[in-house]
Amino acid sequence: METTGKALVEHWNWAAEKGVMNKNTANGLRAACSQVIGVLDGWESVDIKTIDIDKTLTQFQNIKKKDFKPAVLETYKRRFRQAISSYLAYLNDPAGWKPRSVDRSVISDRGNDGDRQTESHRATRHEIPQAGLVEYPFPLREGQIARLVLPRDLKMAEVKRLSAFMSTLTMDYTPTEPVA
Repeated sequence: METTGKALVEHWNWAAEKGVMNKNTANGLRAACSQVIGVLDGWESVDIKTIDIDKTLTQFQNIKKKDFKPAVLETYKRRFRQAISSYLAYLNDPAGWKPRSVDRSVISDRGNDGDRQTESHRATRHEIPQAGLVEYPFPLREGQIARLVLPRDLKMAEVKRLSAFMSTLTMDYTPTEPVA
């Protein structure tokens, strides 16, 4: 599979068209890729496996700083990193690839003054598992999915430690006896 800038941008079109991920999310990633990588000469043929991401983001920021508000620049930079990481994960394992949800902003009322503030919606945010890790969705209760990201070679001792830790997170935890 191709690792060119053009293939990266087209991947997000494909993800939206095939319904692999939310269309708006895919379009946001595509837009970030187009804007950021578009500052490079010959961006369509640039090998994304070998580009210096930090240098490219600095170049993007320097060239586009007058075109976008600072928050938009940061959003594009974050999405570009996410898009590169996700696309490389896809290339590495197309059958096992799961797209990551993008941070969403929600507007909520705060305080009595009616000021509206934007805050990160943490319930929809999760990272792409790193190499050697697997994401396990776990139906916790009606409408609640817990996502566990664990090593492929999980050990029984680690499961016991994790279980003991999880028991301390419950709302009805009472430390009357030691947890194994």
